[in-house]
Amino acid sequence: MTKGIYTLEFPRQSLVINSTNSNSPAVVLVSALSYALAVSISTSIAALFTALLMPLTFILTKRFKLSHLVKINIVNIIMIFTLAMTWPIFIDGLVMGAVIALRVNMICVAFGVMIYPLGTAGMYEALCVLNVPMKLRVLVILTLRGIYTLSERYSSSITSVKLRAPELSGMMRLKVFAYMIGNILLQTSERSENIMRAVKCRGGFGGFKQSENDGFNLRDIVMMTGYAFYVLGIVLLNNA
Repeated sequence: MTKGIYTLEFPRQSLVINSTNSNSPAVVLVSALSYALAVSISTSIAALFTALLMPLTFILTKRFKLSHLVKINIVNIIMIFTLAMTWPIFIDGLVMGAVIALRVNMICVAFGVMIYPLGTAGMYEALCVLNVPMKLRVLVILTLRGIYTLSERYSSSITSVKLRAPELSGMMRLKVFAYMIGNILLQTSERSENIMRAVKCRGGFGGFKQSENDGFNLRDIVMMTGYAFYVLGIVLLNNA
């Protein structure tokens, strides 16, 4: 167990979230979550079209690659046909599935451009600025690190299987995949227990008091105001 693995202390240089974005992480987080909430409740064509403007801008300015949406849209296609087949009226189910898929894509693009670049350090700073309770802040960070660990171990396992058995197929392929998933979950569970023991050894959740609250500047106020009007416009169009 080393400090570099089981610590939530971030050096100051790692808190430079994005050199091209000088906005407060808290403002970015609140703006993205507000947009996602407005999109999730939108059903009218006018509201969805208005909400689509921001993701389209991100895509056209090449801040988000469409290739990142391939996997999620494979799941969306399955969801659309499942809804269509189980809905009382096939066409209505198809339309509802398409609307849900559109919402998922818009939120995915927004989060990919706004929240994902914040990283673990940016998320922690945003939660500190928003005065989120200490225990919840640490739990969120531990959850994020757990997700990253799962992703890294899954990628490593896939690479290992491809190198050792490139022609694997049939039932053996399913068995290897099941073993791989089980092994990843066991390793991640053990790592989580080690992290929790480290938290307790360092004095519990109170041992991670760290805040990088630099306050809000004019750019942050402008961004909050702009997103507030944008989100309000989506909500009003949806209820019009």
